[in-house]
Amino acid sequence: MKLNSLYVNSFRGATKPIILNFSKDKNITLIYAENGNGKSSISDALICLCSDSVGSLDDKSGKDISFLKSLGSSSEDLAIKLVTDTETYSATMSATNKIIKNPTIGLPKLNALRRSQITTFIEDTASKRYEVLSSFIDVSNITKSETELKKLIATLEKENIKNSGGLTSAKETLNHIWDKEGKPLSNLETWIKFELSKDLSKLTNEINEIGNIISSWYSLNIIVTCIKSEKIKYDLAKTKYDNAKLNLEKHIIENSNSDNNLLLILNETKKFLSTQQTIEKCPVCEKDNSKEVLFNAISDRINKLIQLNNLTKLVSETKSNYTTYGSRFQSQIEPFNTNLIGFKKLAQELKSFKFLTFLSNISDDKETKNNYAEFIINHNNLEIEIEKLSTNYNILIKSQGHYNAIKSNKDSVDNLTKSSDNSHNLLAKANASLKIIENSRKEFIDLQLSDISKEVEEMYQLIHPNEGLGNVRLFLNHNFQGSLNLTANFLTASDIPPSSVYSESHLDTLGICIFLALAKKESNKDMILVLDDVVMSVDEKHLDRIIELIHNEAKYFAHIFISTHYRPWRERYRNNRAPNSNIQFMELRGWTKERGITIAKPMLVLDEIKFLILPENFHRENLAGTTGRFLEALLDFLTFNFQSKLKRKPGNDFSLSELLDALSKDLLKLLKIQIMYLNEDSNYDKIKYTDEIYLKDIIDKIKLLKAVRNQVGAHFTFDGQLVSDYDIEELALLTIELAELLICPRNGNLPDRKNSGSYWETKSGSIRLFPLIEP
Repeated sequence: MKLNSLYVNSFRGATKPIILNFSKDKNITLIYAENGNGKSSISDALICLCSDSVGSLDDKSGKDISFLKSLGSSSEDLAIKLVTDTETYSATMSATNKIIKNPTIGLPKLNALRRSQITTFIEDTASKRYEVLSSFIDVSNITKSETELKKLIATLEKENIKNSGGLTSAKETLNHIWDKEGKPLSNLETWIKFELSKDLSKLTNEINEIGNIISSWYSLNIIVTCIKSEKIKYDLAKTKYDNAKLNLEKHIIENSNSDNNLLLILNETKKFLSTQQTIEKCPVCEKDNSKEVLFNAISDRINKLIQLNNLTKLVSETKSNYTTYGSRFQSQIEPFNTNLIGFKKLAQELKSFKFLTFLSNISDDKETKNNYAEFIINHNNLEIEIEKLSTNYNILIKSQGHYNAIKSNKDSVDNLTKSSDNSHNLLAKANASLKIIENSRKEFIDLQLSDISKEVEEMYQLIHPNEGLGNVRLFLNHNFQGSLNLTANFLTASDIPPSSVYSESHLDTLGICIFLALAKKESNKDMILVLDDVVMSVDEKHLDRIIELIHNEAKYFAHIFISTHYRPWRERYRNNRAPNSNIQFMELRGWTKERGITIAKPMLVLDEIKFLILPENFHRENLAGTTGRFLEALLDFLTFNFQSKLKRKPGNDFSLSELLDALSKDLLKLLKIQIMYLNEDSNYDKIKYTDEIYLKDIIDKIKLLKAVRNQVGAHFTFDGQLVSDYDIEELALLTIELAELLICPRNGNLPDRKNSGSYWETKSGSIRLFPLIEP
């Protein structure tokens, strides 16, 4: 169920008609207003419409329901209307001050928690506490087993609706296919029977045969491409070798005194002399000679034959390349023949293949070169034949899909018909069983209380981790009728009443957790949850954890409606210090009897900056001031996370300049973000990222403009009048750029989690902030 809008007129503070339009894709609404501006009137209107309560008026002694209508209004003027995506619900007041609802049954489930109720459950007597619990878990005539059976009935009813819809859809699809084919044969059933009698295996075999030939053809062409490449290299190497030999022969003819064999002998002799330490005689003629004289004489003769030497080396080098590329070229022949022989076998099995002469000319000898020449000659004609086969292949695939569509929808009709019959039978038995089922009340309640206690404990530990509190237990005292006990731990003490030792704020959060757990137990994702001014004053960390808890539990409710006068809660969202993508927040302004409740839609600070920077909305002072405050919020986040050094000040009200200077040079060298890759399953990749950006450049540019905030946005100064609009816009644009790099595009919050131990990241995993600690 999705809430669309709420209309309220002449109900308490709504002296004039108001309409709240709910966001279609957000199931949390937060209304902020200072006291006396009508936020409880809106909460009470929802409560009054959807439950037997009249809201905050129930907390007053001697309540008079006639005061639900606005002062100066008549009973007939009072009107409440809630529009959802499935139904419209309304309430009016009769002349006798009775609330009349339409429809009278089937109203949306709603649970509401107000400030005055938070600790009542904890501090009440065991019997009163049991009465409160009974409103969440009916243990008189409707037990939990009956509730589960009702869920089964609802599931079966939904299954029947689903089966009915699926059956209709399958039948419509078959009719559509039949109609598209021109309604052949006498009727639909006869046509389906005829189509399904076709031999699918024959069609499948033909598809496989042609598909294998096409696949083999493409594999063969890949090898041919390699052969052509190697052939080019081989031919080039051969040409170079032939030219080198020709040049050497020409040189020898033109230089009769050049003796290539002599050059070889001299080179070998020089190599031999190099290995000897001393020589006294020539190793050839045995004449007396030293190693140095012999070596110099041979070197001199070699230098004279240097051109012959170079030509000889070139012949040797080109011959080596020629041999190498020749071997590589020859090595391609066998894999080519192997694939061509495979192609031949596949093609011969296909009777429609036309190039039988070509196939008969293909030798099964894997080392022959004739196959390649034969293939090249016939390649173009073969390619035309393959294209024809591909066209035929696509036709066959389409025919196969046609058959499968008919068979799939026919099977769906048969299966859904059978499933629908079974569901109807089971539903009849379930409805009969619902009237007679009974379970042990005490065993059931103990089990439920254990589950609720576990839920409360998990929620409470989220708000108060590592504080020595918790181990909350709700359990029946079986010695007394309708007696529910509540105990918890406090440091080293166990199983004590929390009201005796817990502080007021800790009792407040415990009350919120118990209420949420009970409401969650009753909800089937179809309940409206109203939290009316439940948080008075908490520190920053506990507020963040309460917000996180509400966001974590939002998926279990149709809608969560929050009203608060606690401004830090509003500012956490506005400054992206809390996930704001799934929340719609409004603000009420200046109530008067004549004007009634006035609804404003506050903007995120980032959106406000983007609004003010537009030429038609440009306002120097407002843009500079808003940008500066938002920059301080971002820098406060960074300096806190990295524990940057800041001067001690009462209230920690650090200036923009102090926050910027707190980011050390060493930190700025490493400060970067990674924008993680969004996978097809809508989850962010754990390893792959789309961009990695260092923040130093942006922050350095901001530092150059930091004076703009004070000169224009904070104080009236002569220097401020000299600041150009361009500088103000530049500061705003840099702030937008920095914010959009840090803020999660999915949840709208900053990377404040460090579970990895290596970096900060957002809850969704979209943004990673490095490093984890300041170096």
